Amino acid sequence: MRKTVLTSNTSWSIWNFRLGLMRALKNKGYKVIAIAPKDKYSEYISKEFEYVELKNLDRKGKNPYKDVKLTSEYLKLYRQLKPDLVLNYTIKPNIYSSIACGILKIPCISVVTGLGYVYVKEGILKQITNFLYKAAFKFNKKVIFQNQSDKDVFVKYNVVSDDKAVIIYGSGVDTEKFNPDFCRENRKDDSFAFLMIGRLLWDKGVKEYIEAGRKLKEDHPQVKLLLLGAFDEGNPSSVPENYIKKWCNEGVIEYLEVTDDVRPFICMADCIVLPSYREGVPRTLLEALSMEKPIITTNAAGCRDVCVDGLNGFLVQPKNVESLYQAMKKMFNLSIEERNRMGKFGRETVLKNFSESVVIEKYLTIIKNII
Repeated sequence: MRKTVLTSNTSWSIWNFRLGLMRALKNKGYKVIAIAPKDKYSEYISKEFEYVELKNLDRKGKNPYKDVKLTSEYLKLYRQLKPDLVLNYTIKPNIYSSIACGILKIPCISVVTGLGYVYVKEGILKQITNFLYKAAFKFNKKVIFQNQSDKDVFVKYNVVSDDKAVIIYGSGVDTEKFNPDFCRENRKDDSFAFLMIGRLLWDKGVKEYIEAGRKLKEDHPQVKLLLLGAFDEGNPSSVPENYIKKWCNEGVIEYLEVTDDVRPFICMADCIVLPSYREGVPRTLLEALSMEKPIITTNAAGCRDVCVDGLNGFLVQPKNVESLYQAMKKMFNLSIEERNRMGKFGRETVLKNFSESVVIEKYLTIIKNII
């Protein structure tokens, strides 16, 4: 039985974004092994697959000694497990698992799920990351990007060769699970609700969402601003918890905390907003589109790949409160029929280009050609 390892910086990300692919591989006869730091989702993974705890991955750390220990841990694990293929997700596995695979001559694929805060600003950290990526990607059979912009950046700076780079848009959406039929009950009040779903990071556009929404509420007090997502302590772009409490106390937002099932909250909303500075392909927007909700997002990498301006939502300029405010105002003033048309076009787009079955088939084809 061929062994395939998937490794990421959290068990949460494997469970939430790779489960469909893992099940597909298992159904094809592969032995699937997940390697990631331990969190509450590790137990869920271990009920269906082999799970191995990764102990030396410090997500936000910049200590080279810790990264050497991480590489050594990967080497030890791969010598024991003897995988036929390794799929690396997120920055540190992309780099240090790839290096371990190269040393042991194990075929591997890296998936760049987004360039993250390192690439939002210029600086020495970006230069170092590019150097490490370039060294690691020499050992990859393929490097998969989730949008054209991210691929273009890496090819332009010779981080990866064009013939090795592949684009697969997103990780796929379960369109049966994220179905508009799930939203059976209409809200009983006349409020209009915007919802932002995502980790509470400044570079997700939290500040712009709050300021644009505050401005809209001045003229339309019935508008609700909903915010759903987890704090990401240790991330340089993390929004402090006291800011969220302050905005709640001022009546600007309703903070919905975190959940394992976003569907009931998507049902509460008339429009989903993500003013992010850049993404891989934003899963939350695809899930919203699959449930026939119109969206507002930025004309930025990853985000513009899912929004057809004027047809399934509106595109705005990144880091621009006025641009976001105008789009939110425009969405608010649309008729229900116009928003419904946007929603139906959005679901059609997801079914054609972003459904889990479409995405998984592309992964399986690449994997089959490697092992």
